[in-house]
Amino acid sequence: MPNGETLFGDGVELFVITGYSGAGKSEAMAAFEDAGFFCVDNLPPRLIAALGELFVHGGSKGRRAAVVTDVRGREYFDDLLAVLGELRAEGLEPRVLFLEADEETLTNRYKETRRRHPLAPEGRITEGIRAEREILGPLRAEADVVIDSTGLTGAMLRRRIATEVLSPESSRKLALTILTFGFKNGAPRDADQVGLPGLPVPRHRRPA
Repeated sequence: MPNGETLFGDGVELFVITGYSGAGKSEAMAAFEDAGFFCVDNLPPRLIAALGELFVHGGSKGRRAAVVTDVRGREYFDDLLAVLGELRAEGLEPRVLFLEADEETLTNRYKETRRRHPLAPEGRITEGIRAEREILGPLRAEADVVIDSTGLTGAMLRRRIATEVLSPESSRKLALTILTFGFKNGAPRDADQVGLPGLPVPRHRRPA
């Protein structure tokens, strides 16, 4: 472009949301929508650059976008790493949010929804999960932020994204969440302290 002008210009934020099927990408997109981002689901990587036209258009006020792209795009998804490199060469620094969860959690989520895994439409869910894990390995290694959604509800995942990704400075503030749960499946993964019935919860001395 002439005079060193970049495709996207200054002050543009672009997040690429990706990761394992069933790991919470839809919940992540909801968190970005709540934060005022323009969001597009299941966008083929080669079309991500087309969003630049929205940002450089004279009448457009959009400066923040988030796109979800994953293996549902089949062969198009193979281009994602190359597209990210091209976007950086054009002057944009897209951030990649990668969502994952352990195999048991992903399997249970698929069983609950009775959906077929995109990489194993006629086979076992675990086969699709393992194939996807292998395919996404290089992309996970390049991600800016990786969040494990194992043991997280949709609301908990959205809250983590809001504090750790969209407003990281807020993660340094004290926040207290009281959660009740059954010990059958163990304590919540993101619990800092667990109290048992009948036992006192340790109290921290307030600063003078």
